[in-house]
Amino acid sequence: MFDQIRPKQRAKWGFTLIELLIVIAIILILIAIALPNFLAAQLRAKVTNARGCLQTYRTAQEAYFTDFNQYVPDVDGGEVTQFPPHFEWRSRLQVSRGVNCGRSEICSFMLLTSPIAYVRDLCKEPFIAEFDDGMATGGRKDVSYFEYGTYLSGGVVPGYRNDTRDNYVYGKQYGLQYVIISLGPDTEYNFNYGQGWQYLGSRNYFGLSPAYNPTNGTRSRGDLIVSNRGHEG
Repeated sequence: MFDQIRPKQRAKWGFTLIELLIVIAIILILIAIALPNFLAAQLRAKVTNARGCLQTYRTAQEAYFTDFNQYVPDVDGGEVTQFPPHFEWRSRLQVSRGVNCGRSEICSFMLLTSPIAYVRDLCKEPFIAEFDDGMATGGRKDVSYFEYGTYLSGGVVPGYRNDTRDNYVYGKQYGLQYVIISLGPDTEYNFNYGQGWQYLGSRNYFGLSPAYNPTNGTRSRGDLIVSNRGHEG
């Protein structure tokens, strides 16, 4: 009699295919809601990082100016010494430092690290991947450094040569002596060297401003720009 008694089988629980599909759909909806906020937060963090780096360079530039009565030269932009015989900074530093100064902003920023360390480490552009650092053996321009230009770029020697270039004319007129530029979230340069010195210097823009403004949207156009006047835009 007792051998005929069987324990009751426990009910088997599981998810049906429809239930699984519903769960997956809910997860995808939550991801779709959260992902844009996550990506926007990443961009805001990069903007904060870039602005901090630009401010670090600006502070170092002011210290450099105090010591040498000039800002760091635009080495890869053909800036020359302001005393005869007006050597190109590019040729001087390329020999002494063994770096391809004609293809990288590194030679300008290296002057802030040695022989006097105005900055400990060089900041890199956070909006693009790092590339070849432009060593003397060749290679591409290292665009992982911020773009840099001065009102003396292009071999300007006031009263002697090239002093009709826009960067010098408008830079002198508006007290704009250098610019350090980050691509910004749109990862494109919006600062036009042909007209940028006039537009940025006067802050009168014929069209859209080249400077990034987050109120236009996290991923809106515009560059992050710092100059001897401060953060532009």
